[in-house]
Amino acid sequence: MTFLDDENRSRAPTGAPVDVSVVISTFNRAHVLPRALESVLDQRVEDGFAYEAIVVDNNCSDETRAIIERYREAHPERLRYVFEPHPGASHGRNAGVEVARAPIIAFTDDDNIVDRDWVQTTKRLLDAHPHVAAVGGKVLPHWPCAVPAWLDREHWSPLAILDYGPRPFLTSSADPRCLLTANLAIRREMFRRIGGFSPDYPRCQDHELLIRLWRAGEFVLYFPGLVVWSHIDPERLTKTYHRSWNSRHGFHAARMRLQEIIDHDGHLLPEPTPAVRLYGVPGFVYANALSEIKRWAAACLSGRRSSAWLHEQRARYLLAYCMRLLREHFTFRHSLQEIGTFIHFHWTVLAAGARMSSRRLVWVHLVLALLIGMSAYDITTGQEHWPFSPYPMFADVDDRPILTSLRLFGVTDEVIPREIPLRDEALITPFDQCRISTALSGAYDDPDRRPLLPELLKDSLRRYEARRVAALHHGPPLRAIRLYSMEWSLDHGPRNVDAPDRRQLLEQVE
Repeated sequence: MTFLDDENRSRAPTGAPVDVSVVISTFNRAHVLPRALESVLDQRVEDGFAYEAIVVDNNCSDETRAIIERYREAHPERLRYVFEPHPGASHGRNAGVEVARAPIIAFTDDDNIVDRDWVQTTKRLLDAHPHVAAVGGKVLPHWPCAVPAWLDREHWSPLAILDYGPRPFLTSSADPRCLLTANLAIRREMFRRIGGFSPDYPRCQDHELLIRLWRAGEFVLYFPGLVVWSHIDPERLTKTYHRSWNSRHGFHAARMRLQEIIDHDGHLLPEPTPAVRLYGVPGFVYANALSEIKRWAAACLSGRRSSAWLHEQRARYLLAYCMRLLREHFTFRHSLQEIGTFIHFHWTVLAAGARMSSRRLVWVHLVLALLIGMSAYDITTGQEHWPFSPYPMFADVDDRPILTSLRLFGVTDEVIPREIPLRDEALITPFDQCRISTALSGAYDDPDRRPLLPELLKDSLRRYEARRVAALHHGPPLRAIRLYSMEWSLDHGPRNVDAPDRRQLLEQVE
C-alpha cells in the first residue's frame, strides 16, 4: 500500500520543524471537541520543544469548523485545519498524516482529554527506545454517572477503555495486544513503510494497522504513564449498546480473520490458520461459538448473572464472526459437497482419536447420512418427523389453530375480591408468565408430579407477598392464587386476544 501519492504530497506545507504532530479526526462532535482541543493546546513542554495540532474536519455538518476557527485565532502557529470530504476515520487520520510535519505523529480522539505532559512524553519515550515503531498507553474513563454493577473490566472494550496495568511492555507478533488510536504515537517513517490506515475497515482500523506493524517485525511500546481520559456517553452504559457493539465487532473482526491469525499461545500468525472450513468458517470457530452458548445457558440456569452476561457477549461476537464469513462464502451449488467434506474430516479425526474400527466408522457414517438425509427431506417438504424435523421440539405440535396455556391469577384481599393476572415479572420473580406456564404445564401433565401443584402455587403466592411487603412492587394484597387452563382459537382478527374461548380452573390455594 503506497501511502502518499503525488497529488496528496502537495498538501503537506512547509514551515518551521516540529517534534510531534497531533492528529485529531472529528465528525459532528462539536459538543465535545473543545475539551479535546483545550487539552492538546495546553500542553506542558520544555523550551525548544515544538508541536502542532492538526484537526481534520471529516465532512462535518455541525458547528465543528466554527469552533476550530475560534481556537485557531488564539493559537495560529500551533493549530491547523484540514478538510477531508471522504467519510470514515481512516480517511480522516490519513489526511492528517499527509500534512503532518513532524517525525512523530500522535493520535487522539475528539472526545478525549490528554494529560498535560502527553505530547512531550511520547517524544521522550520514542527517543529513549529507538527500536520501537510506536508507543501507546492507558485510556481511562470519565464516568458520567454511577456505573452499572455488571459493567466490570471484562466489558471495557465497547467503551474504548484500555488499561493493561502498571508495568510497561512491548507488543509484537509474539504478544499482539492491541492499543488504541485514542492514545497512540507512531513514527512517520512507518506510514511510508507499511501504508496508512485502511479505508476498508470502518472499525478496527487501529488494530489492523498494528497487525501490519507486527507482521513487519516491529515493536510497539505500552507505557502506563502515557494517559488519556475518555468521556463515556450514558448510552454506552446500557446492555443494548454492548450487545450491538459486540455483534458489530465480531462482524469486522471477521474481515481481519482475527480468530484465525492468533494461535493457541497468543502469537500472531503470518497467515490464517489452515483448517477445514464450512462456508469459509473454520470448524474451531463454530466449536468456540457453541461452547460459549452452552456456558451462557449453564450460567443462566444456575443464576450466575455476571457469568451469563460475559458468555452472552462472547457468543454474540463469535456468531457475528461466523455470519460475516457465511455471507461471503455461502452458495447452494456446492452445499452438500462442502457439508459432506466438513463432516467427513471431523468424524475421521474423531475416529482416529478414539481408534475407532473401520466397521464402526462405517456405521457412524450411515447413521449420520440418515440423520442428514431425513432432516433435509423434512426441511424441503415441510414435514415433521422427529428426530429429523428441523424443529424437533415442535415435531408433535397439534396443527389445529388453537393455543392452550396455563395462566396464574391472584385473588385480591378486598371486600369484593377480584382477580388480577400475574403477568408482570416484578410480581413473581425470578419467573415470568411464560416460564411459569411451562413449569406448571410440566407438573400438571405428569400424573406423578400433579400432587405438587398446590405447593408450587403456594410458593408463587409467598414470593408475591414477600416482594410486596418489601415494596419491590405495588400490587394489591392477595388472599389466594388460582391456576387456569385457557384456550384461544387463533383467528386472523384480534377479537379474542383478551378473552379466551375456554377457561377452566385447575387449582386454587389460599
